[in-house]
Amino acid sequence: MTKVALVTGANRGLGRNTALSIARQGGDVIVAYRGNEAQAQDVVSEVRALGRKAAALQLDMARLHTLP
Repeated sequence: MTKVALVTGANRGLGRNTALSIARQGGDVIVAYRGNEAQAQDVVSEVRALGRKAAALQLDMARLHTLP
């Protein structure tokens, strides 16, 4: 069974490094980012180049006023 990780702030810095590390260890990654889609897509491409699945998801918790 493949593990899937949701990594917040994954478009740069520590989040990016975490996402790539998970991919190197055989996991698939959801790359959550707040504002820079281009950076997030770059990370998705890097994860896929490692043979893993990846998707980018824009997520800004500050804009979520109510949750169902």
